[in-house]
Amino acid sequence: MVSPLYHPELGGVGRQAVALTEYLHKIGIDVFVMCRKINGMPEWKPATGLRIMQINTLGSSKYDLEAKSIMNLLISLSFCFNLMLVFIKNRKKYDIVHFHGSSLQLIFNVIPLKLMGKKIVAKVAGAKMDVEAGSFRGKYFLLGDLFIWSLKKVDMFIAITKEIRDDLIKDGFRHDRIFETSNFIMPEKFYPIENPEEKYAIKKRLGIEADKKIITFSGRLVQRKRVDLLLRAVSMIVKARKDIRVIILGHGELLEDLQGIAPELSIREYVSFKGFVSNILDYLHVADIFVLTSDMEGMPNSLLEAMACGLPVIATRIGGVVDIVEDKKNGLLVAAGDEEELKDAILKLLGDEQLSKSISQEAYKTIRENYYIDKVADKYISLYQRLAA
Repeated sequence: MVSPLYHPELGGVGRQAVALTEYLHKIGIDVFVMCRKINGMPEWKPATGLRIMQINTLGSSKYDLEAKSIMNLLISLSFCFNLMLVFIKNRKKYDIVHFHGSSLQLIFNVIPLKLMGKKIVAKVAGAKMDVEAGSFRGKYFLLGDLFIWSLKKVDMFIAITKEIRDDLIKDGFRHDRIFETSNFIMPEKFYPIENPEEKYAIKKRLGIEADKKIITFSGRLVQRKRVDLLLRAVSMIVKARKDIRVIILGHGELLEDLQGIAPELSIREYVSFKGFVSNILDYLHVADIFVLTSDMEGMPNSLLEAMACGLPVIATRIGGVVDIVEDKKNGLLVAAGDEEELKDAILKLLGDEQLSKSISQEAYKTIRENYYIDKVADKYISLYQRLAA
């Protein structure tokens, strides 16, 4: 398994890679993880006995995950080169390489791996971001076509949304080399609670007033997440309802900017920025509504996690979100960038207890029936067996 960002706090790709490798390891599949060495991350303990190699790069500290900069390019290239050396040195010890992400580390190593006779599986984590398979045609001058040529040697792409599948086909990748599945949830880590007393006890432990309605966002605080829209919607909502509190979980380059917007909108008393929290389940259990405001997503883990906890969700009508959320059934969908529609959706759920309860039940049912890890991992295992045959 190759995941440059292998940590539960390094975005959705990192969290999914951690969960899948630990699950496969738990059921007895021999997994060897290769990832970037990144200093300064929150402390986290991988599963006992799981083999992980942290590969040094030019920069070992955390870097801006979203920016396209010369420094990030050099860091990525150094990871790609050192990764290739590990592949060559250990070439007799593995049969299949599964890349979490279909960007530079994959492009750089496709040809060496195929020359060594290895099978390659590559997950495409996001659509239309110009850094992964399915978004290179016509980009980076002639390099885009060169990237596509090399990527066509990949044995199987993992498309986690219909949008990603369609983009791969448009770029000329064969339909029979596209494996459709989804992201997944660990049911022992994300689950609903129904006992009001338990919810009250968690609120008390977290220092949250018992009578407040809690609106929660979880994710990296970067531009495409558009958390500013939530803050602007809240500035309109508090004119009608003073009983709400907004909890924003996660960190990122826009943290200080967003913290500055709250007082400008006169909502500082209504909004709490918690940063990275290790007890995210507690915050989801006390929430009344989960909001996702992104302009662009693959299949957002935070949305799956909230629905797994039985939260009524409001999300933008984009990417993989529309594969998960059926409007007015297991969630509410709003137009990306529309703070007015977002405000109306929040007020609708706050004011209609029956609708909120119905959506909550359907959200949990959707995850339980389609997105638990055992269902998704079985598909991966079948794929590995097919490729290894």
